[in-house]
Amino acid sequence: MDFFRRQDWDIVGKAWLWLGISAVTLVIGMTWWAVAGLNLGVDFTGGVLLRYQFDLPISGGRAEEAQLLGQIRAMLAEHKLAKSQIQLSGNNQLFVRVPARGDEEGATSAADVEKSIHDGLDGLLGDKYGAITVVGSETVGPIVGKQLRDQALYALVLGCLLILVYITIRYEFRFAVASILALLHDVGIIIGAVAILRIELDTSFVAALLTIIGYSINDTVVIFDRIRENRRLRRGAPFAETVNASLLQTMARSINTILTTLLPLIALAIFGGASIRGFALTLIIGIASGAYSSIFNANPVLVLWERYSARKRQAGRPGRPSDSRRATRRRAEVEDAVEDEDAEAAEDEVAAAAGATRLSARETIRQAEAREREEQREERRERRKKRAAPGKKRRH
Repeated sequence: MDFFRRQDWDIVGKAWLWLGISAVTLVIGMTWWAVAGLNLGVDFTGGVLLRYQFDLPISGGRAEEAQLLGQIRAMLAEHKLAKSQIQLSGNNQLFVRVPARGDEEGATSAADVEKSIHDGLDGLLGDKYGAITVVGSETVGPIVGKQLRDQALYALVLGCLLILVYITIRYEFRFAVASILALLHDVGIIIGAVAILRIELDTSFVAALLTIIGYSINDTVVIFDRIRENRRLRRGAPFAETVNASLLQTMARSINTILTTLLPLIALAIFGGASIRGFALTLIIGIASGAYSSIFNANPVLVLWERYSARKRQAGRPGRPSDSRRATRRRAEVEDAVEDEDAEAAEDEVAAAAGATRLSARETIRQAEAREREEQREERRERRKKRAAPGKKRRH
């Protein structure tokens, strides 16, 4: 798909626009998180794990299991336990994870919850599956929830550090910083989105977060590879033009990749059921955010970094008198030439020069490749001449 290669869109020229959109989105999400908080699940808040066993097995296959889980979720919602997690094990066991109750509900709240769930299951399923007995109960305290939060944070920090080292070794330090900033953008967008949508957070959220980080950095590295290749082909070309051309060359690949990934995730979010919907939504938001940050955050940061470094180098380089004299003499020569030329011819030359600076990414890279091929041909001619020279000396 060469559509994007033929365009002359100045993506990196609007760097502050893309970064501003990200900043506004992050501020909205972080403000919502600070005001409303996150919808933490049993894995993070603690609670009670109840195990039940049916006298008669579930023999209807997947269809009967799905129908049974739907009926149990509806019963739990009637008892104000909609955040509970349920899971069937084998063909006659049921696991129910109930969130922690508030202290104001009394010390006997756990026993009351266990009894209400048992009575509800007995009334709902007793006629079909026989007597339902409590096999056991296990308390998941807040210490476990704190451990999970700490482990998730450690995994995120360790992942970012390893990515920083890898990108620095493979490319440059500024590339590593740009990629980490893009990843932090993705994490902030995900947290803000789950806070706004009230998606319940459990251990699958941690898995989704780490998956999104890996997916996003992969897309960023593909663009960085193209930038490195084009810098080799376009020696002396402005860094911003090289980055912009590389973005347009990889744009089709980025769009195709994100679409083929999002389509099955959207299907999971629509048809997958309540237990997997939150996981699918988190992946959808994170992958879309990762594609945006790889194109519109990481690379504009590189260009802004390069501009800042260039200004810093220019400010630290004192001007020399000889340079000033040469610049004055050159300006005088240009002014004399302009006075002698016809005004209309000068305007035509300026218009032609302006048109030449707006080459598409494809045309720019094509010219660079042609120059590279010409240099290679010249090197081959020189090698042939060197090989032929000893033979001529021997004949003489």
